[in-house]
Amino acid sequence: ICILISFFSLMYSYIVSNFSILNVFQNSHTSKPLLYKITAVWGNHEGSMLLWLLVLAIFNYLLFKQYNKKNFILISKTLEVQALIIIGFLLFTIFTSNPFEKVELVKDDGLGFNPILQDPALAIHPPLLYIGYVGYSAVFSLSVAALSLNEKENFNWYNYMRPFALISWSFLTIGIGFGSLWAYYELGWGGWWFWDPVENASLMPWLIGTALVHSIIVLQKKRSLQSWVLFLAILAFLLSIIGTFLVRSGILTSIHTFALDPTRGIYILSFIFLLGLYSLGIYFTKSKNFIDKKFFSFFSREGTILVNNVLMIIVCASVFLGTIYPLLIEALFKNKISVGEPYFNSTVIPIMIPAFFIMGIGPMMSWEKDNFKKIFNKINLNILMTIGTTVIFFWSYKNYTFFGIAGIFLAVWVIINSLDILYKKLKLNKNIKNFSLSMILSHIGVGLIIIGITGSSIWQEEKIIKMKINEETIISNYKILFKEINEISGKNYLAIQGKFLVKDLNKNFVTELKPENRYYPISNNFTTEADIHTNILRDLYLVIGEGDLINGWIVRIYYNPLVIWIWIGVFIIFIGGIISVKKNYLILKRIST
Repeated sequence: ICILISFFSLMYSYIVSNFSILNVFQNSHTSKPLLYKITAVWGNHEGSMLLWLLVLAIFNYLLFKQYNKKNFILISKTLEVQALIIIGFLLFTIFTSNPFEKVELVKDDGLGFNPILQDPALAIHPPLLYIGYVGYSAVFSLSVAALSLNEKENFNWYNYMRPFALISWSFLTIGIGFGSLWAYYELGWGGWWFWDPVENASLMPWLIGTALVHSIIVLQKKRSLQSWVLFLAILAFLLSIIGTFLVRSGILTSIHTFALDPTRGIYILSFIFLLGLYSLGIYFTKSKNFIDKKFFSFFSREGTILVNNVLMIIVCASVFLGTIYPLLIEALFKNKISVGEPYFNSTVIPIMIPAFFIMGIGPMMSWEKDNFKKIFNKINLNILMTIGTTVIFFWSYKNYTFFGIAGIFLAVWVIINSLDILYKKLKLNKNIKNFSLSMILSHIGVGLIIIGITGSSIWQEEKIIKMKINEETIISNYKILFKEINEISGKNYLAIQGKFLVKDLNKNFVTELKPENRYYPISNNFTTEADIHTNILRDLYLVIGEGDLINGWIVRIYYNPLVIWIWIGVFIIFIGGIISVKKNYLILKRIST
């Protein structure tokens, strides 16, 4: 209740422009639109920590609501661990990140807010991401509590863990999706944002969370992988806090980072060390009580899940190494090195290729040892359909690369197998509630993301030219005419706006694009606002840069095939996750009464 009151007190201070509070003075202005006054609450370090605490308290309450006579000891221990986490972050906020610090000399106006962050997608990106990050605290606490139980007290703790694991994973998925969407159209360079160290910070717990969700399924079905699930639950939250450390320590330079005070980084690093020592110490001393005596075949559904779990761990380790290694080298030897896209693509993509192949075939297999001939008979038509669809893609785009062929093939493979399962289940069952619709939707979503990533990576066309008014250029199958330039003014900015007419090669009108180059006088910042025409096959993406009437303006044009399917896929995964959360919450409610 106190955290809730604090959070909304800070929000009220932003709404009424109370510049006696340093946090409001540094991040707001009277001329700022109301939406961005509200979202500025978590658009800075101190306010975002208050949001983090609020979400942490909400999950604490959700855990408390699970109390009953059957699980009294488990939930009590879980709340004890959760309380330690809350106290740690409360002390961090009060002593290093006080959002209510006062200013000595109150001024009429504030310093404003970073214009790049004044965007609807970024407004909801941090709360969604925080639900994902902080949700793993509940999973972590349940894991430590389960490890602390005596053998007599040990019961189906994983039924309590699964809804929280699914909530965290689902919201982390949609949070990452909104972040990449914001970066795609706001940063004005035509590509979806990836391999940025701060984005990697959220990707790592997502990878472990993916492994965790699938492992709990095996645990519920086969009563195996108990110690593995407990380890993944601990690791997911520790990686979430490591992500917090990277963002708030000042050791990374990114538009996404907040704090530049090294004392904050030292505090979080110490907190990670203590939590890691505490949780992993309990795990390595008590996990022997959870070692499975059951064995299963690798040529079965649980076998494919375990193999993919291992691959997710390897990918996570590769991303962790690529993100942390440059920081360690700089800290130890004062040398700056960069690890960028070539490293991540060359290490992650080869590992993900077999993972996606297994994802396509795994759900087709039974929970017991399966027969190769039986499986082949199930998928032989799907293989032919996948090959045929892949050929159609490359016949349409007329561009061939190994990773392009692999990406499209695997995406179509995952989607066709998922649709095949859906068709057969509906045909046999006629009751959609009796099978995992959430799994099918999530796998289809992953396939669509792969299509979007592959298409926009290998078939993207880019053109950077200087254009004068009434000049024309061609990209892909489109003619683009620079019609005019105008000066416009918004509520808190001035801008030049270009007007571009887009026609196809048959001179049929397609759209009108109006990119802007904005100036924010309060913060003395310039930003570019791309204009994008989207359909299901491609994006036409246009940015106008510096220039004048005599010499013309720098214009960047991108033709991005299939890119929209990245975010359609993310949304479908989120829907699948929420369906599963609801289903598992009802199961939990039933076993708790």
